[in-house]
Amino acid sequence: MNNNILNLVNSIAQSHQLTQQETQALINKYQNDTRDLKTIENELKTYASYYRIQNIKNNSIKNAPPLTNGNNYYVMTFDNNSNIILEGVTLSVINPETSEVIINSNFKGTKKHSSVDDLEIALFQIGRLLGFDVAEEYHLYNSNKEKDSIIVKDLINNNEFYTAENLKKRIQKLINSGKIKKEKWVDEYQKLTVANEKEDYMSAINYGLNIIKNLPSILEEDYQKIETKYFNMLIFDSIINQSERKFVDYGIICNKATKRYTFAPLFDNIFPSIFKNNDVFYLNGIACNRYEIMECLVYNYYDKIKDKINYILANKDKILKNIDIIAKYNLDLNTYIMLINNITTNLNYFEKLNRERTHSQQSQNAGFADITTIGITLLIIVIFSIAIAYLIYCIR
Repeated sequence: MNNNILNLVNSIAQSHQLTQQETQALINKYQNDTRDLKTIENELKTYASYYRIQNIKNNSIKNAPPLTNGNNYYVMTFDNNSNIILEGVTLSVINPETSEVIINSNFKGTKKHSSVDDLEIALFQIGRLLGFDVAEEYHLYNSNKEKDSIIVKDLINNNEFYTAENLKKRIQKLINSGKIKKEKWVDEYQKLTVANEKEDYMSAINYGLNIIKNLPSILEEDYQKIETKYFNMLIFDSIINQSERKFVDYGIICNKATKRYTFAPLFDNIFPSIFKNNDVFYLNGIACNRYEIMECLVYNYYDKIKDKINYILANKDKILKNIDIIAKYNLDLNTYIMLINNITTNLNYFEKLNRERTHSQQSQNAGFADITTIGITLLIIVIFSIAIAYLIYCIR
């Protein structure tokens, strides 16, 4: 093995407090690597940083106090400094047939853990970091401190929940009964399966909004709040490389007492196809290119997204640093690298679009200013010429 690489591995392993086993794994991985030293160093730091965070997590879990009487599971949470905490909780089974459980009247529903759940939990934490309303989801550990299940916070709290698919069917019933004119519910979306033109992308975006907007009893105030969260969903999906957001993957909650509507916290934020890392995003059943959707949002719906996008971009470096820690805590190494690369690429693309739009706007304003200046100059010349002509006329 190249001595320079061996020294580099040992130096980075020591600075990141890696175990002997992890250090040896890196030595084995790079012993025959012939690339330049700088490239290898950057990769080594990525791997070493990942192992270090994983070791911190494992030590935190190992040192968590035993479950007290009455507690039968741990729930994994984080403090304000991103340190892992295992809290003892008691699960009360409320539906033995579906294994539905409840924790302290707040969390309802559990299922067995899988690798996809790791990514969805990471995305919940990332969504919360970015200020999006995302359904809460946590790991449960058994008494042996092993991953056992995931727990999801109750979205509905005894209110009525409608997916966009349910709402679409309700509107169709109202059309069939004559209570809504068909012209009001535009049906051109039904014919669109692939977005090719700018208008197609706008249609894909508007499709979901029109389902909600056409609910007969919805108040304008409620719709405006829902619209804001709908566009937040599209921003979040673009950032995390969401592969699919069908009508069944988002919806609204209706308060039974007041009959007021709110947009439901985002759920089903991960599909197995996200692992393919492709650029196709199925929005409302329409196949779209992810980057075309982002361009459409920036150039055609800027007033709807500017506050959220400008906040994220203004804090991009800090946000990426925190996302990096979240991903390292929750994901295996390959999934971590994939997610970080995707999010960094997408944030950079939003930044590029935002910069281009600002430059274009400034150029248009400058052009308008130039035309105005020319117009004013010509007007002064005309007035001056008339004044001179009048003065010559008076002299004669």
